[in-house]
Amino acid sequence: MISFDMDYAGVRLYFGELSVKKLESHLKGFPSVALATSKSAAKVSGALEDITGLLETHSISYEVYDKFTPNPTIEETVEFARLAWEHGAQAIIAIGGGSVIDAAKVAAIARLNGNNVADVVYGRSHVLTGVPVFAVNLTHGTGTEVDRYSVISDPERKEKRGMVSLYPTASVDDPRYLITLPKDQTIYTALDAFYHSYEAATRLSSSPYVEMLSREAVSKIRDWLPRSLADLKGLEPRYWLLYASMVAGVAIDMAGTHVIHTLEHVVSGINPKVIHGAGLAMLGPRSAYYTHKLSPVKSAAVLSLFDPTIKPTSDDAERAESAVRQFQEKVGFDQRLSDHGFGKDDVPSMVEYVVRNRALPGPDLVPITEDMVRDIFIKSL
Repeated sequence: MISFDMDYAGVRLYFGELSVKKLESHLKGFPSVALATSKSAAKVSGALEDITGLLETHSISYEVYDKFTPNPTIEETVEFARLAWEHGAQAIIAIGGGSVIDAAKVAAIARLNGNNVADVVYGRSHVLTGVPVFAVNLTHGTGTEVDRYSVISDPERKEKRGMVSLYPTASVDDPRYLITLPKDQTIYTALDAFYHSYEAATRLSSSPYVEMLSREAVSKIRDWLPRSLADLKGLEPRYWLLYASMVAGVAIDMAGTHVIHTLEHVVSGINPKVIHGAGLAMLGPRSAYYTHKLSPVKSAAVLSLFDPTIKPTSDDAERAESAVRQFQEKVGFDQRLSDHGFGKDDVPSMVEYVVRNRALPGPDLVPITEDMVRDIFIKSL
């Protein structure tokens, strides 16, 4: 398990065991920082203790905000931005998974520019610079430690908004912090990384380079997720899943996602208790059917890693759906939307939301129609 440093899009990434120590050179010039965490993961993983120890060694003042939830809200982001402002924080350290790091990026913009967080979330503010963000990643899911995106929920509108925010200044991917990740989160976050890879590769405007990254990520997830579930404390499986997640993060930063993420944002916008990776996995198999039908060559390039017999033709769409579903069942995921309170009566309003917000993936993605969206929701119940 080789440790390495990498530069991507202005992010300095430190990958490997004890890589958190390399943040020292970045942080010792700041007199005060604000720390973003969830309620427990930063403490349980040991990352919070490592970071605060480093800060105290250099007499850096800090305040901790530990109220971020799995689908971070505008209100939580406002609270953290206010704490950072009142503390006079000159940098932000996000210790967590995608939720914490995403929210920290938006708060960093508000902290520097005095923006209303909602204006950033809804694209009414076009100033996308902020105080430096240093990310200490605690999951192998979103890849947000290397990309420019954030996703924030608005409970009042029952909306989940994805947006361009900013890149972290430096990030840490240390597999030691992932061995406390519970079994369900291990599954959810790894499947999140899979869907990042699959969607990035199957956009019609994607490139051979993105396809290469996506295949690399999916091959590692295929091989190492079952091993991690067999040994949750095993460091080597965590290393490779973390690597896969990071590579998938670069892939979506270059190419973006499409229908599966679009529809998941509707689901967890309505029910914020739905974990993002679980939402993707509930919608993913049927979405893969349409993705393969509309982009068969790109889809087969990825899904052949699960089933080598999949052909790059539209008539193999059912085989593509089956390959995704069977892999998920193999790693212990079999949830449906109905398990989370959704029924057929909810489908019309969900489809209407997608259409009203012009969220149907367009011609540079895969040309998904309203009828396809309806079928995906129904078949995922």
